[in-house]
Amino acid sequence: MKIYHFLIIAFFLISSCNEDEDQSPTYSKDYGSGLYIATSNGVSFYDGNTVKNQIFQDVNGFALNNVRKIKFQNNSACILSSNTLYKVDHETFQNKGLVDGFIDAVDFEFVNPEDRIFVVDKGDSKVKAVDIESLEIISDIETGENTQPASIVIKSLNGLGRAMIMNGGATSDTLKDSTIIAIDFKDELVPLANMMGSLYIGDNPNSAIGINNLKVLCKGIYDPSNLINKTSSNLVTVNVWDMTIIDSQNLSDIYNGKNLISNNDGTEFYLTAEDGFYKMNSSGNNRILIPVVSDVLSYQDEIYSQYSPTDSTTYYYNRDVLYINDSQNNKNTIYKYNLDSGNFIDTIIVNGNVTDIIFYE
Repeated sequence: MKIYHFLIIAFFLISSCNEDEDQSPTYSKDYGSGLYIATSNGVSFYDGNTVKNQIFQDVNGFALNNVRKIKFQNNSACILSSNTLYKVDHETFQNKGLVDGFIDAVDFEFVNPEDRIFVVDKGDSKVKAVDIESLEIISDIETGENTQPASIVIKSLNGLGRAMIMNGGATSDTLKDSTIIAIDFKDELVPLANMMGSLYIGDNPNSAIGINNLKVLCKGIYDPSNLINKTSSNLVTVNVWDMTIIDSQNLSDIYNGKNLISNNDGTEFYLTAEDGFYKMNSSGNNRILIPVVSDVLSYQDEIYSQYSPTDSTTYYYNRDVLYINDSQNNKNTIYKYNLDSGNFIDTIIVNGNVTDIIFYE
């Protein structure tokens, strides 16, 4: 009889455990490769055919607001809002944890070794180091009082790692900044977070490309409430290891230059400005204006197919494409611009004002 009672109890214990296991949430692998769009209302996903809006909220049950950046590393994605950094699974978008403590975060980068993230907190004029596993702010680095840092670029060479911070300054021309900051994050395999110095390069640097030294875009002075004193933008080439200026190119007649990006090999540059977006060579010459005002740019080297009825063959081609938002008229709209043909070829509409566009493959 005792054995009988024992078997009944064991049966109920096992059944209870199975019920608990069955109640554990399951997450579908609906994401991964595709186009991710940060917006004022969360994150949208575009698979090439269909837009899914607010995917983080759909998966996790709570909304995100004021999303600034989305970036991927290995099997994780991180989403930065103005006050919080979220870690999510790259295939399911399941929330894996968060860290807050930011005043007005605008950009971040993954740094190694020891899996850290450097978050640029514009509102606090600091770069804050976050441990990815514990999701805690473990240190911070001052960028200077009222410098309002705008972006970060990572450079590595022979076991050394250096983060370059662009101090964007404030809108008013009396509160401009003219510096970039160097922070060393590794020496061989030793993790660091050491401020290494600053360099004066031009008025209000805001974005940069880490191909062939460092190309930094300085927007100049641009106050929408006082355009009389506006100055043109500059493109500055910097050696990040000895912190010297190699070259400075005045971008005459380009005002409020921002969001500098390039094609894959760094031979062609793109940026936004007050009158539209520009493409140019890597020296800042041969400039072409496309008169659609935008404040978000993303480059993609796409492969597309074309069927030939003549020989019943499908041919595959590469094309250079810019994804841009329409910041002046329809802030929830993205246009695809074919850089090879000079034509707009598609439109994507999302739920929320577009703040960042990124591809993950």
